[in-house]
Amino acid sequence: MASKKKAENEHTPEGEDHVNPPKKQKKGHVIEIDPIFAVSRSDFLSIIQNLVGNYPNIRSANLSSDCDFSSLPKDIDVEMLIEVIESVGAACVFHGDFDVRRYGLECWKIALLLREAFAIPKTALYQSKWEKLALRNKREFQTVAELEQLLRQRRTHWTVQAYFLGRRTLEKHNCFPSGCIIFNMYNFASHIWNHRPIAKNQPRCFAVTMFLIELFGKKEYLQQFIRNPTWCSDIGHWTFCELFNTLGDPTWTGLDVTEQNAVLTFDNLMETLGFCFLYQVNVHDMASLDEIKINEEWTIQSKADKLEDISNLILVILKLLVSIPKSKSESKRLKSKLAIYINIFELKRVSQKPNLLLRVCTSHQGTPNEFKLIKLLLKAGADPNAVDQQRCSPLHLLAKSEHLSSHSWSNPSYSTRAENFTAIVRVIFDGRFHQDQVNLSGQSALECLKPLSSYPDAELSRLVGNFSQGVRPLSCIAAKEVRRHQLPCECLPVTLQSMVLQH
Repeated sequence: MASKKKAENEHTPEGEDHVNPPKKQKKGHVIEIDPIFAVSRSDFLSIIQNLVGNYPNIRSANLSSDCDFSSLPKDIDVEMLIEVIESVGAACVFHGDFDVRRYGLECWKIALLLREAFAIPKTALYQSKWEKLALRNKREFQTVAELEQLLRQRRTHWTVQAYFLGRRTLEKHNCFPSGCIIFNMYNFASHIWNHRPIAKNQPRCFAVTMFLIELFGKKEYLQQFIRNPTWCSDIGHWTFCELFNTLGDPTWTGLDVTEQNAVLTFDNLMETLGFCFLYQVNVHDMASLDEIKINEEWTIQSKADKLEDISNLILVILKLLVSIPKSKSESKRLKSKLAIYINIFELKRVSQKPNLLLRVCTSHQGTPNEFKLIKLLLKAGADPNAVDQQRCSPLHLLAKSEHLSSHSWSNPSYSTRAENFTAIVRVIFDGRFHQDQVNLSGQSALECLKPLSSYPDAELSRLVGNFSQGVRPLSCIAAKEVRRHQLPCECLPVTLQSMVLQH
């Protein structure tokens, strides 16, 4: 899962309107409110057009930061006027150059003075935990002094205020979130992601990503991004890619840092896992999509690549989940969520496309947490008979890994790994394991275990011996006979044909 080159602010989601930016104002910053003025996004344009259409007197209202508000038309709706001015300012800050952004701040100043003159306070906006963490508990400015401080701050601080003001208007008109807000917050996130290599910034990157995903989850925007990836430059998928790059960054591996523990909690990781499951299931159900090149910055990934990327991300999250301390009830929650995922997604897995269990076993290094994850997947219902392109099952792969480590068997410290491996074999034997299943080399998993006769844990040999002498399932005997005698099976269901080939 490669890191995505970030888009700059001049990129616009396909299908949205472009309007000429506002002209630089002369000294005094006199503002004439116009429905087309300073707006470069179709949803902002639509809202402002509706506001101005309902209140035509706004169109002719000339305002400046030192104007006399008593000159306003008597029948004008001041709250509506404030919304229009704040929305114009937000559009300028989101999309303009420095001079245009300064003009946007002037719009906000006028709106603030209007609020003070007509005693119209700002209502406090509710902030979710991810929003608070991502925005570092920033609040919307309330005074002219606070607003003027923005001039000495970085652009990201301006963007946060544009988000607050845009959100306020959009929520009032039941339009939050909008494509414009999401796209601009993605650009905001990209500035944070660019500093990800600094380990102390990793918790912020995680929080910003989760805040963005939280926005996707409202008004079914995530499904729109999946079904129409060109609509907003595939930012849904690239956000999940950035989540992988954040959680998988080797500079952020310790779990004993206070700031890390603040975000890498069991509940937060479970919430993240839920988002990933939702995304993968929706991608799986979408029509096939070939890779599309939009421009030098943006590429729409194919469906197969997206499924591969999200599987890798899920694996990273699961490894984090098994590595952190959990209560019994939390362990049950994790197993239950994983079981649901396996039943609704992995059982639809295309033949010879690795499931999570195969992925763990393929990259197996023998660490205790890997064994914990393998056992968790098996207990949650992962198929122990799933095969890769070489028709190797999880037990084939694990046996090979143990055999390659035979030079360390005499080391006393290897005993823990040997006990863990034996425990995994016991779980596999107690499940739906097909002992006659063979890989492309014609080897069964039991045959791969034979070189382990001198294995440090003597219990393994007893397990294999007892299992070999046990009663084979009738389905395995039938499949093996069909294959040995090359009986025709073209008319059988695909799953049964696959079973015959694997015996």
